[in-house]
Amino acid sequence: MTEVEAAVRQLGKAIQADPRYQAYWKAKTDNDADTELQENIQAFNLKKMSYQHETEKLEEKRNPEKLEKLEQDIQALYLQIMENPNMQAFDTAKQAMNMMMQEVDTILSLCANGEDPDRCHPDLTNCTGNCSSSEMIIGGESHELSRCPQRKTFSYDAAVCSDQRKIQ
Repeated sequence: MTEVEAAVRQLGKAIQADPRYQAYWKAKTDNDADTELQENIQAFNLKKMSYQHETEKLEEKRNPEKLEKLEQDIQALYLQIMENPNMQAFDTAKQAMNMMMQEVDTILSLCANGEDPDRCHPDLTNCTGNCSSSEMIIGGESHELSRCPQRKTFSYDAAVCSDQRKIQ
């Protein structure tokens, strides 16, 4: 095992010992055990697939009333899911976990770009977790983000799923 691999494994252990990670896994487990929530997520995903199928039809074959009804159903299910206490706890825990991982990723990137590992620190004060912006301020300089963990997890499409594999 290389020194880098050993250090990364140690980092993995530190991440798993962190309270944010533990809160995330507890919230994920609670979400997965909530049968009503899982049924609503499944219904949401099925409605979304129906909506997508309808929008892929040729314009003259689309049913505008059906699309409007599906939009309303999707929105109602989304709101019901996001009002679930388990989903709210998961959302909060996932945001904290994503911020921690973004900080780790940024520190590693700064080190890979020659920054002093003992002194570099990402300035995440301008990060809203929204990811509508693709830049972040680090050390007073603007940096383009190539990827953002928030975008993968909290887009409208994936917000209601505690396990991304379920929505693919």
